[in-house]
Amino acid sequence: MKKGTRIVLWCALSLLSGCALWSPGPQGDLTVGRGAVQGWRLEGRIAVRQPTGSESGQLEWQLHDGTEQHLELRSPLGTTVALVDSSPVQTHLTLSDHRDYRASDPTTLTQTVLGYALPLQGLPWWLRGRSDPALPAQMEWDAEHHPQRLSQQGWVMTYANWRVVGGEWLPGMIRLVREDLQIRIKVDHWVLEQKE
Repeated sequence: MKKGTRIVLWCALSLLSGCALWSPGPQGDLTVGRGAVQGWRLEGRIAVRQPTGSESGQLEWQLHDGTEQHLELRSPLGTTVALVDSSPVQTHLTLSDHRDYRASDPTTLTQTVLGYALPLQGLPWWLRGRSDPALPAQMEWDAEHHPQRLSQQGWVMTYANWRVVGGEWLPGMIRLVREDLQIRIKVDHWVLEQKE
């Protein structure tokens, strides 16, 4: 059997069996399924700068069902520093020494425990270069018609290094600024979870 025929047969069998197809994209990006986006995961690096100091590390961020977020912050060497699980009702933050914190306001919680605010209500939209449709926003586009600058809820986001993942344009670099706080996220890998 020819190689091309085997690949077509394998794809057909995978679809018939109901298994999700993992298709590689640029820079190791992946897509699960073929329909509308249900959730996503990004892996990359984060750098935080503010007057009290700066820090950097690795991160993994997941969004499920549009509202449930899981964030793992790691040191530059990959050791887990903090785990954040957030829903519209409550945010739970656990540090590496197993201290637990819970609050209904994730921005205040992350500011108090981590030393900088993570606007978790807006980030599921902003990380993909979109504004929260329920709130006023200002958007500027680049020459290729990708979002270049987004202002919403007192935050200003700028974007770069756009690429296609599963039919969606997604940024590879996100910079968030509010007053004297700057957060830069460099995405190494996107994984989109789509409907079958």
